[in-house]
Amino acid sequence: MRGRKYTGKWMTGYIKGWLMTEPVLFVKKDGAYPEDPEDMMIRMNDLMVKERFFKNPDLTIGQLCMETNTNRAYLSRSIHRTFGSNFSKWVNLFRIEEAKRLMRQRPEKKMDLFDLAIECGFNSVRSFSRVFKAKESCTPKQYLRNVKK
Repeated sequence: MRGRKYTGKWMTGYIKGWLMTEPVLFVKKDGAYPEDPEDMMIRMNDLMVKERFFKNPDLTIGQLCMETNTNRAYLSRSIHRTFGSNFSKWVNLFRIEEAKRLMRQRPEKKMDLFDLAIECGFNSVRSFSRVFKAKESCTPKQYLRNVKK
């Protein structure tokens, strides 16, 4: 029993000493954050618009990082700091804007929601409708009716 107490005190003292003597381990290094998050997001937004990465339904944050030589964690943190959302919500913003643009371009044509969802980068009509309604407060069909008027 006495040995356990001694070991516990020794470990506690060792852990406290390590935390106190090695604060360098917890210092944020500037090399890991090469540029301002806002500048990076402006560059990423330009790439998303020009290269149309958002049209790929299987797009992942890793693929975008490989295309742009960016750290995955840094890109994720930049999206969160700039837009207050995660990667998938950020990509869905581009997809919804593309869908709205296509609906405004062709209001007289009867549009199939499945084709529109696939063309904008969604995997299904259900996810397209869910995301569209969350962003625009109306369904894609309601939006299309309003555009036709």
